[in-house]
Parts: sequence; structure tokens; C-alpha cells
Amino acid sequence: MSTRSALRRAAAAPRRREPRALPQRGVGLKRVALMAIVVVILQITVMPYITVADGIPDLVVALVVSVAVLRGPLVGAVTGFACGFIVELTTPIGTLGVLALLYLAVGFWCGRFADRPEASTIGLPLVLIVAGAAFVQVGYALFQLLLGTEMTASVIALRIVVPTVALSALLAPPVLLVARRLLGAPIVVEPGMLDA
Repeated sequence: MSTRSALRRAAAAPRRREPRALPQRGVGLKRVALMAIVVVILQITVMPYITVADGIPDLVVALVVSVAVLRGPLVGAVTGFACGFIVELTTPIGTLGVLALLYLAVGFWCGRFADRPEASTIGLPLVLIVAGAAFVQVGYALFQLLLGTEMTASVIALRIVVPTVALSALLAPPVLLVARRLLGAPIVVEPGMLDA
């Protein structure tokens, strides 16, 4: 009789969660670099063939936001700057550094949400990806207007910004799910964790 009562008590007792282990050094930064290389190659080679009006999907912003939400502002900003700089080096856009700074700002800003409980859901990162894509496109369009582009602001908004943001929102979930699969739960990476 004591065995049965002990089994009942054990089944009725609340289960304790195991404490989460401290993150190891590096916390998947090699995977972040690999994802960045793959996304930049896809952005340069495949995405120009997927167009609506003059809008091209922005996979880079989806990756930068996903990494930032999963690893914090430091890794998000570095990933954004590196991806933007490589895209600018490999495509003939004529403005070196503008996309890199815009992606850096998006990565840092979105990385501030990594320590919130909503970072584990899919809703917050998707909203941040749409907001980040809009920020990058509007920022780049403003820079082009300052340089004296012949297109008007309304044409840029309707033919480039809106379709790019919509296409980026459609292609964001697979990027987010792959990043979450490879990186795991959100962890804010700080400079002390990067020592090897």
C-alpha cells in the first residue's frame, strides 16, 4: 500500500524544470556566420529574379532580425553590418556603407528585444522583420533622393518600398524558423562570452 501511495504522490507532485545550463562560449556564432554567407549569396544571386514591380525580397533583413532577436544587440549589429557591407561590395549599387549602416541599426535595435519573453514566439520577430525591412528601404530611398535620383518619392514608395516589404514579409518565416532551429533559444551574447 505504501508503494501505491508513493507513486500517487510522485505523480501528483508538480514537476520541476531542470535549470537551464549556462551558455557555452561562442553560442553558435559559427552558425550565424554560415547563415549570413548563405543568405548573402541567395540575396545576390536568386532574389533579383523574384520581383514585384521593382521590389526585390530582402532576405538579409530577415536574417539580421532573426539573429538579433536570438542573440542580442551585439551579434545583431555585427551581423547586420557584415551582411550589408558584403552585399554592397558584390552588387553595383554605388553607395558603399549605406546598407551596412542601415542593417547595423536594424540589428542593434531588434537585438534589444532578445531578453523579452516574446522573443521565443514567432509573432514578435515577424513584426520586427517587417519594420526592419521598411526602415532599410525607406532609409535607402531617402539617401537616393538626397543624391538626386530622378524618381519621385511616391514612385519609389509604390514601386520599390511597398513591394519589397511585402515580399520580405512573405519570405521571412522560413528564414526565422531556420535561424531558430540552428541557434536555439534566445540568449543575449555579451562581449565577455566571446573570448575563446
